Amino acid sequence: MKKTSLGIVGVGHHLPGAPVSNEAVAETASVDIEWIRERTGIESRHYAAPEALTSDLATQAARRAIEVAPIGADMIAVGTSTPDRLSPSTACYVQRNLGLSGGPALDVSAGCSGFLYALSVATAMVAAGLARRPLVVAVDVLTRFVDPTDRRVAPLFGDAAGAVQLGPVPDGYGILALELWADGTLSEIAGLPLHGGYFQMDGRGVKRVVMEMGPKILEAALAKAGVRLDQLNRVLVHQANPKLVRWLGDFVGLPPEVVPDYGRLTGNTAGASVPVAFSMAHAERPFRDGDLFALLAVGAGMTGGAAIVRWHDPAAAA
Repeated sequence: MKKTSLGIVGVGHHLPGAPVSNEAVAETASVDIEWIRERTGIESRHYAAPEALTSDLATQAARRAIEVAPIGADMIAVGTSTPDRLSPSTACYVQRNLGLSGGPALDVSAGCSGFLYALSVATAMVAAGLARRPLVVAVDVLTRFVDPTDRRVAPLFGDAAGAVQLGPVPDGYGILALELWADGTLSEIAGLPLHGGYFQMDGRGVKRVVMEMGPKILEAALAKAGVRLDQLNRVLVHQANPKLVRWLGDFVGLPPEVVPDYGRLTGNTAGASVPVAFSMAHAERPFRDGDLFALLAVGAGMTGGAAIVRWHDPAAAA
């Protein structure tokens, strides 16, 4: 029997409703349109409908991922900071919506690093023999917890969900390495109160941690995988805002075609950001068999994570 690894075999994302323009946000937040564009680079974002649940967005993205690879997900891990309820988990609602009852279903809370944390949990569950084909979803509707009149925060955020179906791929492909990090002493830099109140963020503090820890986390994951930075075909980073994405790309010496920006169209979608960017990148310029790419995020906690993946295209081996 040929040895196999665990890889991403399906991907999908969901952006709810029509794009919300800078003009619409500027009017509510009493901020200049050019200020939004110049300070953030964001052009539009999406807001979930008032009646939409977090699990609704997650289900939409999950369906698209499993339509690409209908191999029968036997586990669901959802990364989110904005669950439907404190209990049951949002993953249980997604499982119900998809008709996949029976396997493990759980939520992971790690801010904007939620997808990388959920991906790591799913990978560990496979290694432990508790699953074989996990479905990993990241979703947030953070705009419901943002003060729409706060000119510093309101223009930044959007709602979205992204998902990947994991499954067996030939040895040497798939998830080559994972790296996680957290520093609870930095917990006050960004966060969402449990009992009322709006999301709060120290923008300068976030930027400082992203620029300091992002490259270190990526470097550690690359070392585990035995891959050099210049071998990466693309790096999909948390789309905090286009300016920060570009600063990070320049800092590590990678051009825009390797570190693409999708946040200009989505805004900061928190935990959903990385899988949404990955899905949009694959739709725009499909990954080819053997392509190496990295997924990277730093978020509230402060937390961080990275994955190094070699893409497998079954059609290339046919």
